[in-house]
Amino acid sequence: MAPMRVIIFGAGNVGTALAGALATLPDLSVTLADSTDEALDTARGLGIDARFRAGHLPDDMKAMATGHDMIVAAVPDRAVLQIARLAAETGTHYLDFSRPAAETLAVLHPLGEKRAVLTGCGASPGLVETIATGLVRQFSSIEDLTIRVGAIPRHAVNRLGYGRIWNMDGLFDEYLLPSAALRDGKPVAVEPLEGHEALSIDGAAYEAFVTSGGMTEDFANCGVPIRNLTFKTIRHPGHLDYMRFLLDDLNLRKRRDMLKSLLCNGLPVVGDDMVMFFVTARGETDGRTIERSAFHRLAPSFQAGRFNALTRVAAGYAATLIRLLTEGGLARSGRIAHSDLPTGEILESTFLEGGS
Repeated sequence: MAPMRVIIFGAGNVGTALAGALATLPDLSVTLADSTDEALDTARGLGIDARFRAGHLPDDMKAMATGHDMIVAAVPDRAVLQIARLAAETGTHYLDFSRPAAETLAVLHPLGEKRAVLTGCGASPGLVETIATGLVRQFSSIEDLTIRVGAIPRHAVNRLGYGRIWNMDGLFDEYLLPSAALRDGKPVAVEPLEGHEALSIDGAAYEAFVTSGGMTEDFANCGVPIRNLTFKTIRHPGHLDYMRFLLDDLNLRKRRDMLKSLLCNGLPVVGDDMVMFFVTARGETDGRTIERSAFHRLAPSFQAGRFNALTRVAAGYAATLIRLLTEGGLARSGRIAHSDLPTGEILESTFLEGGS
């Protein structure tokens, strides 16, 4: 049987980490494509067993994609639609890491009739929904569900207890845009940076508060009735107060350019981070009202030292899904929801091993 041929557009951290993961699988052939030779040279320097292609014009990209079975968009959100159109045009399986936008989904809808379509395949959205589903399905109905995710430095090193772990523009969207939630079973939008709670996990103190963008609308259709659903981000204590000072007291919520410059200049790049998932649910099962929780702290050992934990989790989750697809563990057509995936099997993946 011929190997599945996968082309990854975007040789940034996640794209390169994913190429490194897929290159270890015997039944896959990997091509890493980018618009700059510099990014590709960095990937080559890691010794990844992949083909490397440079180009950015539509004709270049179509030529590169031809002959592949799957296209991965590991690109900034603004470029995802272009890659989705390319997948639809060439008729390949498709995967990206971005929260699905309506225009992108419209482009991908016809593709789903004949190929697998996987969107939002990072830590959040993505893996968090698979983890939450594993807990939710222990109930017949849920009164309150709180989903918390945090990618934070292993040790707080400044007053924000934070550093440059991911995309700053994405971080600002989390903090400034309304958060999708459920109240009395109905979809609502709630204000970000509200709902503060103090957490104690394994004797260490953390805090959590409402943020946006961590879930997809698909999760509400996970098969178990949910009355109230809230999504929160986990941070080291004190982070929220300092962010409110910057956003409100200094009025920087209206000056994202200045806020970005300030944080990029002052915050260190973090390599020693961890990704935490903490989900709590209260509801009914077997006629009884109970409360249960699921906690996972991930810092995969695979490719440790090359990329931070958040990058490794996102790439590891995507690699696990692609491996399942090649092995027949996923449908070969249709848009695949994270809430339909096998939680236990995914968390046991060699690409996600490491943590607690």
